[in-house]
Amino acid sequence: MGEHKALKVILCIILVVFIGNQIYSSVYKPITTVSAEHYTATEGFKIQGIVIREEKTITSNHSGAMHFVLSSGERVAKNGVIANIYSNADTSVKVNRIEQLKQRIADIEEMQGYNDVEAADISLVNNKVNGSLNAMIRGVATGDFSSFEADSAELLTNISRRQMITGEQTDFSVRLNELKAELDGLNASLPQPVGNITTDVSGYFVSSVDGYESVLSCDNIDNVTPEYIDQLKPESISNTAVGKIVSGYTWYIAAKVDISESLKYKVGDKLTLKTTIKSTPELYVKLEKINTSENTDTAVMIFSCQQMNSELASIRKGALTIINSTYSGLRIPTKSLRVQEGKTGVYIRSGMMVKFVEVKVIYRTDEYIICEQEISNDQVLRLYDDVVVKGKRLYDGKVID
Repeated sequence: MGEHKALKVILCIILVVFIGNQIYSSVYKPITTVSAEHYTATEGFKIQGIVIREEKTITSNHSGAMHFVLSSGERVAKNGVIANIYSNADTSVKVNRIEQLKQRIADIEEMQGYNDVEAADISLVNNKVNGSLNAMIRGVATGDFSSFEADSAELLTNISRRQMITGEQTDFSVRLNELKAELDGLNASLPQPVGNITTDVSGYFVSSVDGYESVLSCDNIDNVTPEYIDQLKPESISNTAVGKIVSGYTWYIAAKVDISESLKYKVGDKLTLKTTIKSTPELYVKLEKINTSENTDTAVMIFSCQQMNSELASIRKGALTIINSTYSGLRIPTKSLRVQEGKTGVYIRSGMMVKFVEVKVIYRTDEYIICEQEISNDQVLRLYDDVVVKGKRLYDGKVID
């Protein structure tokens, strides 16, 4: 009886030790690594830029419901139509629905014409669904409903594409016929516009005005001094303003800076400005002028630029960085850097072993460093190497438990 009880105790101890070992093995990691990735860092001088463009405010005294035929940021030709005027708001709503139907029909016809379903990347489609859904959520959460309609239409299209790829629904012909029938009915009942709004200059249409259109002029950049910027104020916006046209090939950015900083550059310098604009992360500019005054220790640097798109046509002010230096290489955490036998390098995981490789640091911050990317030697850090950022008693050739 006593032997039987002792056997139970021994088995329990073995079981506890086994379970503890399994838990320890699943939680304990002898080393922690991150992947070495290619990265470009920049050093420069931060400025706050004010955009100066050739802009013409578009006004309208038409009565009735106005329906824009252009999206904000869209190009328009000289004498092109910006908006149609209808006798009542119901007609404008009907026109919006017609445009929605045309886009939806085009999306379905595009999907129906795509036959290589097996080659479709379902993960890519899922990412598109999540992306359009997140865009809708962000807009609602921040109270920005301007793109809600476009985001919802994109979400619906992406869901339909996923249904076709997964086989949930492969025949959209019934829905397509319904949409076409609705479109034909709306077109048949749509009255002609009673008027329209046109532009006598070509350029980018922007559906908003900020009051600086007539204050800031490309012909007046010589007078943009520190005092001018300090006193800069927008004019009152007319109730008849419906938007503006941004024209001209060259536009300007003015930035007030300490005069000591301006002395580091000279007129004629071709520079690169780093932006926070998704479509245009960098602007290639020329320093046109450095305007100073006798009564201040500041100056205004004025840059010219010829890049243009819908986002650039809409901004007025923004944070920019004059890029002075660029560093490209492999980025790894600063804490992974070690010194072994007087050599600077990092430990990387190579199979079941830890290997020490030398690195040449070309840029350093508190969080990360950028190392020169070499390709001629096997004993160097390479792209996607697993770099050890945490581990005990590391040495070259150590076997990982």
